Amino acid sequence: DALTTIEFRLKQDMPWGKKGFVQMAEQIDMRDFKAPAARQDISLASAGRKPVSARQDSLGISVTGEGFEVRFDNATGNISTLTYAGKQLITEGNGPRLDALRAPTDNDNWAREAWFKNGLHCLAHHTQGTPAVQKNQDGTVTITCHILSQGTHEGTLQYRPGKAGRPYTAVREGRALTAGDFHFLSTVCYTVFPDGSITLASSIVSSDPSLVLPRLGYAMKLDRQYDRYTYYGRGPHNNYADRKTGSFVGLYESTVEQQFVNFPKPQSMGNREDVRWCALTDREGTGLLFVACDRMSASALPWSAMQMTLAAHPHELPRSDGNYLHLDCQVTGLGGNSCGQGGPLERDRVMGDRHQMKFIIRPVEHGDDMAARSRVTTALECPLTITRDRAGKVTITGDTKAARPGNIWYTVTTPTPKKTRAKARVHRPSGGPLTIDMREGGTVTAWYEGQEGQKTTVTYERVESVPVTVAYASSEEDPSGEVARNLVDGDPSTIWHTMYSITVPKFPHWIDFDCGEAKTIKGFTYLPRQDGGANGNIKGYRVQVSQDGKTWSGPVAEGEFENNLKEKRVLFAKPRQARYLRFTALSNQRGDDFASGAEFNVLAE
Repeated sequence: DALTTIEFRLKQDMPWGKKGFVQMAEQIDMRDFKAPAARQDISLASAGRKPVSARQDSLGISVTGEGFEVRFDNATGNISTLTYAGKQLITEGNGPRLDALRAPTDNDNWAREAWFKNGLHCLAHHTQGTPAVQKNQDGTVTITCHILSQGTHEGTLQYRPGKAGRPYTAVREGRALTAGDFHFLSTVCYTVFPDGSITLASSIVSSDPSLVLPRLGYAMKLDRQYDRYTYYGRGPHNNYADRKTGSFVGLYESTVEQQFVNFPKPQSMGNREDVRWCALTDREGTGLLFVACDRMSASALPWSAMQMTLAAHPHELPRSDGNYLHLDCQVTGLGGNSCGQGGPLERDRVMGDRHQMKFIIRPVEHGDDMAARSRVTTALECPLTITRDRAGKVTITGDTKAARPGNIWYTVTTPTPKKTRAKARVHRPSGGPLTIDMREGGTVTAWYEGQEGQKTTVTYERVESVPVTVAYASSEEDPSGEVARNLVDGDPSTIWHTMYSITVPKFPHWIDFDCGEAKTIKGFTYLPRQDGGANGNIKGYRVQVSQDGKTWSGPVAEGEFENNLKEKRVLFAKPRQARYLRFTALSNQRGDDFASGAEFNVLAE
C-alpha cells in the first residue's frame, strides 16, 4: 500500500476541543504517485526446504514438513488440526470452515428470519467423494475437496416475551433440511508449502443466488491463550461495507476481549473491512498469521455468532470457550431498517451467487516481524465455479482476479437414452465468458489446463419453471415499490403487496402472468413473503389459464395454502396448453383484505 493520511488539528484550545483535536481527516491512496513494494510469491519463501510428505488413511490426510503437521478431515474437508513446533494451534475440529451467519443486528430485522429458516445457524459440512491428494514438483502438496454445506434443520427465532426490544433467546428447531433445500457447494484447494504456509483457495456457490447472506467466508476457533489480535485494515472501530470510509487503513492491535462492544443486546460486532492481514497470537507472540491475497473482512471475538444470538444481555453470555476468528470474502452492510431507512443498498449485500476467496495461513513466533511475513501472495488460482441461472444457462468461471487466467477444459453430458462419452473442449479466457445452455439438465465437468486432478463436476435437473412477465395486476403498492413484478425478480427479499397507502381494495386480487408463448403448463409455486412480515400472506387461491390474455378458462386449480413461510407447490390435475396464467388471491391468513408474496413461478413440461 501507499497511503497518506492528512489531518487538520486545532492550533489552540477552543470551547469545543483542546489543542490538537482533529477537526477533519482524510486518507489518500497514493499508488498513482508511488508504487507499493511488490509482494513475494509464497513459493519463493519455501525455496531450499525439504518437500512436504502426505499420508492418507480412512479418516483423513496428514501433511508433514520441517517442524509442522496439518491434518485434514476426509468427512468434512476442513483442517482438523494444525501443529507448529510441537504446539497445536488449531485443535481437533476447530479449523477454518465455511460460515455465513452473524449474530443478527437490530438493523437485520428485514432479513434475519430467512437466515435461520435456511439453516445458516447449523451448517454441517460433508465432502462429496474422497479428497484428492496431489504431490507437486515444487515440493508442495495440494488437497482438493468438494464440500456440501447445509443446515441440519430449519430454525425460528424465539423471543423473550415482555422484555424491551423483544430479545430472542432461543432458536426453535423445525423440519430437517433435505437435498432440495438451501445449501452451499464449494471447491476448496489447500496447498501446503515446505515452510509450513498453507494456501486456502475456494470457490463457493449456493442453491439460491437471490438469498441475502449476512456474511460469507471461513470461521475458526483458537484457544483462549491466543488473545492478541493484530490486523492491517480499516479501524480502529467497527466498520462495514456501508460504514467504512471514516475508518482509515492502518496497523491496529488489541486483545480479542477489547473487540467486544457492550451493546444492550449482543449482536454482530468487531467487523473490519479491507483487511490485508490479521493475526492471533499469545503473550509471547506465537500464533497464526492470515494473509489475504486481495482484501477480506475480519473479526475476532470471545464468543461465537450463536452464543451472542442467544444471549438477551451481555451478562447472560456464557463463559468464553475460545476466540472465534472470522475471515470473510464479503459481509453485508448494516443499512438502517431498525429506524425506518431500509436495509443496506444492493451493492452492500452478500448474495448467494458465486464467490471466490483466497488467503494464506502462516506461523508466527516470538520476535517475528508480522508485517514482513505478510508481504507474500500466491499465483495459485481459485478453483473453477459452475453456476446455472433460472433460464438454464450454465456459466463456468475461473479465478476472476488471476493475472494470467489459464485455459479451461470441460465436458458436457446431456440426458439422452444412449450414453456416450462426452468430448472434452477447451475455452480460452480471451474468448469471453464460457456459457452453456443446460435447460434440459445434464452433467458438466471443468478443470484448468494441466490440472486434470482438480476437476469440478455439477449435475443439474431439468428446469421446470419458465421465464414470465407480469401482464396485469389488479392492485399493487406502487409508492412503496411493492409491485407485482417483484414476484418474478428472483429475489425473495422483495415483495408484491396490494394497495394500502391510498385505499384498501377488497378481495379478490389477481395477477396475470405472460409466458411469452404457449407452454404446456403443469402447475406453479408461490413463496410467501420472507422479509419478516406476514401481512397479506395468501390463504385461498384460484388459477385460470388463457391463450390470448382475454378469454379465461374455468379454474384449473383452487384451494387453500398452509399458514407457514414455506414455498407452496401446486400441480394441476392435468397439464394445460396456454400462454397466460391468472393467479387470484381469495383470502389471506389473517382475515383482512391485503395480499402479498415474495416469488411466483410457472411450471411447464
